[in-house]
Amino acid sequence: MSNKRILWIMSIAQFLAMQVWFNFSAVMPVIEKEWDLTSTQSGVIITFFHIGYVAAIILYSILIDKYNPKYFFVYGALAAGISGLIFAMFAQSFWSILLLRMISGIGIAGVYVPGMRMLTNLFEPNERGSALGVYVGSLVVGSGFSLFISGLLIDIIGWEGVIFVTSSFSLAAAVLMYLLKIPSIKNNTSITLKKDIFKRVFRKENLLINGGYAGHTWELYSMWAWIGPFLVYYFSIHGYSQSQSIQFGNLLGAIVIMIGGVATYIGGKLSDSFGRIKMVNVFLIISITCSLCIGWLLEIPLLVMLFLVVIYGFTIVADSPIYNVAISEVSDPEVIGLALGVQSVLGFSTTIFSPLIFGIVLEWFNWGMAFSVIGIVTITAPICMFCLGRIQKKRNTKSEAT
Repeated sequence: MSNKRILWIMSIAQFLAMQVWFNFSAVMPVIEKEWDLTSTQSGVIITFFHIGYVAAIILYSILIDKYNPKYFFVYGALAAGISGLIFAMFAQSFWSILLLRMISGIGIAGVYVPGMRMLTNLFEPNERGSALGVYVGSLVVGSGFSLFISGLLIDIIGWEGVIFVTSSFSLAAAVLMYLLKIPSIKNNTSITLKKDIFKRVFRKENLLINGGYAGHTWELYSMWAWIGPFLVYYFSIHGYSQSQSIQFGNLLGAIVIMIGGVATYIGGKLSDSFGRIKMVNVFLIISITCSLCIGWLLEIPLLVMLFLVVIYGFTIVADSPIYNVAISEVSDPEVIGLALGVQSVLGFSTTIFSPLIFGIVLEWFNWGMAFSVIGIVTITAPICMFCLGRIQKKRNTKSEAT
């Protein structure tokens, strides 16, 4: 089987599994009303999904260079799907949702990073931007598709049906991945966690790339978690009924997230041609500007809001695969899996806090302040990438001189 065919089958499997990521956000306004949850409590539930994700990634990052990462994908998709089905059928309270969402996070952690490790083995460096762009794109489209399903079907099958359907897709992903034959990982040697190993994944360049990635994920996963509820609120204050607001808000939210499926491919492709750092900074500057503005613009006409959120959705995720490619390029081959795991842990650790902080700020202030806080913190990302560019330019100048 060709590498490209493997890439597309893996991407389809990830698309199916990632339905679980935002299926709670897709039904959040309904559950908040039905169970009298506050914005802060919803933020805590989102946070515990990310806690489960980050905790599991720490383990996976140690093991994926030693064991076949394919089976982490399979077992992770199973765990995410089963916990989602239990959520749909048996969840009765804030605490039960919180526990089940944390288990879903643990499961989803087995999908993304192990998948990237397999693809870095299959594709040469000059092809990785495009390849990882496709793979990250499937994550983006899969994540947003749960909002799409909610917008179409929630009036018909209820929030329980939305959670059930999207969680079932994750089980299908596990089966598809189990049946896929993937070449074994090169340099699949046992990594002993000694001081010199950690030095190799915590070099200055690694830290700056990961610092940029952390700023990126801080903004991205907060926006993704709350864009659906934000757009539901936008439609509600523009005279739409509750049912229409939920439907139209989730459908538009789905478009905002799923446009990233194209954005990640284009972003990865452009970084292959014009450079990693340059393209990262272009996308960061635009997305940060959107974060600082969008929450204050609730009164703008629908067509203007549509244009703004599409630009926001495109630029906020277009740089995602670039960080993954960059870390694989500065890391030694035998520690790429560990380096990708460290990157994911450092990056997604911020997502434990950003959706929660967004919810707290929203409860105490307003949408404008909540989005602005997210955007201000994200400014750390282009600063890190600027410093990385200076280091690489200085090193290249010295190399040319010798």
